[in-house]
Amino acid sequence: MSIESVLREVIEEWFAFNLPRVIPRDISYLLPEGSALALVGPRRAGKTYFMYWIAQDLMGRGWPRSSIVYINFEDVRLSVLRPTDFGVFLKVINEEAREYNGRILLMLDEVQNLPEWGRWVRTLLDKGRYFVILSGSSSRVRASDVATELRGRYIDRLVLPFSFKEFLRVRGFEQEFLEVPEKRGKLLNYLRDYVLNGFLPEVVLRPEMASDLVRTYRQTIIYRDIIERYRVRDAAFFETFLEIIENNFGGYVSITKLSNYFRSLGISKSKRTLSNYLKYLEESYYVILVRRFGFSSREVIKQPRKVYPIDTAYFRRRSIGPMMEGVVAVELMRRGLNYSYLKVNDYEVDFIINQEPREYIQVTYASSMDEIDRREFKALVRANEVLGRGMTRVISWDLEDEVEIEGIKVKITPLWRWLLAG
Repeated sequence: MSIESVLREVIEEWFAFNLPRVIPRDISYLLPEGSALALVGPRRAGKTYFMYWIAQDLMGRGWPRSSIVYINFEDVRLSVLRPTDFGVFLKVINEEAREYNGRILLMLDEVQNLPEWGRWVRTLLDKGRYFVILSGSSSRVRASDVATELRGRYIDRLVLPFSFKEFLRVRGFEQEFLEVPEKRGKLLNYLRDYVLNGFLPEVVLRPEMASDLVRTYRQTIIYRDIIERYRVRDAAFFETFLEIIENNFGGYVSITKLSNYFRSLGISKSKRTLSNYLKYLEESYYVILVRRFGFSSREVIKQPRKVYPIDTAYFRRRSIGPMMEGVVAVELMRRGLNYSYLKVNDYEVDFIINQEPREYIQVTYASSMDEIDRREFKALVRANEVLGRGMTRVISWDLEDEVEIEGIKVKITPLWRWLLAG
């Protein structure tokens, strides 16, 4: 079969495809003139289904199905496609699709499988007749890869696992009358499920398969997105390194201490190698690294980082306090905020939002005032003394209040309310 026939077959299959039921995501999108919309984020966070949702949303706004073309380059029939087939591609697209207000929307999934995909997309944009949305494997289409390939001609959107609002939408929970005890109890039951079992879309939709799915995702990220992508030669050691990182989820990771620990075992690995391994985990969207607050980049680089998984399903320990912190870290990332942690002598503030007005956040599993350690409040007071006055908050399990500690007003907000306010 010729490549022209293959392309025609693939596109006609798309037009005949019944779009699946899709959970609406609280992610804004746009179709920028002269630029591509790039969807980036962790594996299995729902990028393909977000494309389906965009198609459905646009059709609801008047776009005809014939003006929207979705192509998945994971399709084995397209493995022979090369840049020299670009003319054939344009011919088939314009034969099968119809313009809407002078444009055809092309949604290119698993675009990393297309040789020289960056040049391909830039050429499409140069034509001025196409909107382009692209996505791909987190091992090959990261934000940095998009920047390199598209040379500034893109807008990116981070697609993360379900937010708590999206999670409740999946469960069919109406967010009203939350002061009614039975309704509040049900909400907290869902929050516990969200915190302890995670929010990866397929895991939420198929909880009976959760353990198998999470294990498969982890193995794929480790072997395809990291070991294969970065050509890690000592895979066995990397697994050992990863086990230590996973056992420290919610805690600190120091490259110097790791290097000393391995040296004590007779294993010689440079700090650069260990630092690269940690960077690979972050770039593959497996972990979130929270830097310590500092006034200079040199000061920050030398300090331990707090490490959280991109989804609490990857936590090995089931302690709810660190898992609540993990949920907050992911949500801050979702909101596009720049944040760090602060450590002053023996006091630590879990998160500092580094923008005006600066905000200091502690996270604690508490449902009453006497369950909050006084040190949590003292750390917030010290942060205000060291860095200046800012908004000061304790995120609790289900306590809502406002107190004044040494002249500092501290707002106590339930985790569920903070998540739903985002």
